[in-house]
Amino acid sequence: MSEKEKEILDAIENSMFMHSGIEGVLEELEDESVKGYVCPMVNHEEFNVVGKARLSENETEQKIAEITDYYKSKGLSVFSWVLSPQSKPYDLEQKLIDFGFKKEIPVLGMVRPVSKELELEINDEFEYKSYRDIEAVELIKSPMIQKLAERAYGMPEGAGQIFNLIGDRLLNIDYNLYIAYDKTNNEPVAFGAISTIPDTKIAVLNGAATLPEYRKRGIYSSFLKLRYELAKSKGLEQLIIQAKEATSAPIASKYGFEKVCELPFYVWRAEKE
Repeated sequence: MSEKEKEILDAIENSMFMHSGIEGVLEELEDESVKGYVCPMVNHEEFNVVGKARLSENETEQKIAEITDYYKSKGLSVFSWVLSPQSKPYDLEQKLIDFGFKKEIPVLGMVRPVSKELELEINDEFEYKSYRDIEAVELIKSPMIQKLAERAYGMPEGAGQIFNLIGDRLLNIDYNLYIAYDKTNNEPVAFGAISTIPDTKIAVLNGAATLPEYRKRGIYSSFLKLRYELAKSKGLEQLIIQAKEATSAPIASKYGFEKVCELPFYVWRAEKE
């Protein structure tokens, strides 16, 4: 593996755990052998996630049990464990399956060079606005975006309040937020974000979601174009994305993103009593 390939793999993995925790809201797992977030207020597998496992063979089963017990102690009945080519031990997938985890969210790590022009048109049926720094943070924390996120992500009502609590953490990174508005009523219908991986020339496309009734209308591809142009203007070299295999990955592949690795999410759910 070349140094460049290793840098991209590291960036894909690190981009999932870029934010520092907030006690009682979005806590970081205190463990040197894994990274993870614990979000007691949102019982959802995409907010409670473990990854970057660097476990020794003889501690793996015990560590899986300890981490599961920790999530349960926080009143959570579901969390996910994301694997990557760098996860250790190499049979971690089987050990998770043996413990009761199920592969539920197939995700691909994908990359695209910024030097390769992206031939895309912006769908002008919608209005797109860009926000950064404090303006982006205030929007993330607003009820408008929180309700949009709840519907777009399929989160429980009220769960969007988590963005109000973690928004200030976005000031620690180079973060840009895009929102698509329906021109007929000026209502927000989708959002997408891009942030630069610290100490690299790599940007991650993150946090994109569209209301169900507005999907398949060119918003996702428009967001791709807008974020690509921003990365190009900043002199960045690579764009990375964690794309769900069944939805965003085929679109990203169509526009020049190539699969680097698989990032399957294995989900543990408590048995119903």
